[in-house]
Amino acid sequence: MANRKPRHTHADAQRIHTHTEIDRRLFRAERLVRCMYFEAISDSSPVAELCMSSVLSYLADDLRDLRKLTEKSRQ
Repeated sequence: MANRKPRHTHADAQRIHTHTEIDRRLFRAERLVRCMYFEAISDSSPVAELCMSSVLSYLADDLRDLRKLTEKSRQ
């Protein structure tokens, strides 16, 4: 018998995609927050002050989308 990879159902594929998307967005948010933290504590970098509101708005939108994805995956 051939050693074949089992096929996923559409529901399984959708669930895997949703979890991958959640993980990707959480990783991106964590990396962004770490970068902004290190920019904020460095004495010579005005980058954090200039774009802090934009970054926080971006994170809020991303986290809102994450919440929707997690609620959708629970159903």
